[in-house]
Amino acid sequence: MAKVVVVEDDKEEEEAPAPTTWYNNISSSQIDKWRVWPRLLITLYGVMFYRTTEWFMTLPDPSNAQSAFISVIVGAGAAWFGLYCGSGGSKGGKDK
Repeated sequence: MAKVVVVEDDKEEEEAPAPTTWYNNISSSQIDKWRVWPRLLITLYGVMFYRTTEWFMTLPDPSNAQSAFISVIVGAGAAWFGLYCGSGGSKGGKDK
C-alpha cells in the first residue's frame, strides 16, 4: 500500500474583505440618476453649436444652403434641449 505524505496544508486562509469604496457599491439605477449620457450629449451639442455659429459668422457672403444648415442645427438644438429637460426623473415623488 502507498504511503501518502502531506507536503502543504491545503487549508485556505481567510482573506480580508476588500475595502468598500464608492465604485464597489454603485448600481445601474444610481448611474441613471446621474444622467451621464444626456449630459454628455447636451455638452457635445453645445460645442457643435458654438463651432458652427462661429464658422457661419466668419463667412464673407453666406449662401442660402449655409443659412439653412445653421437653421437646422439651431432647430435641432431647441428640440434636443426640450427632450433633455423633459427626460428628468418622474414628478410623482418616487425619485426623491
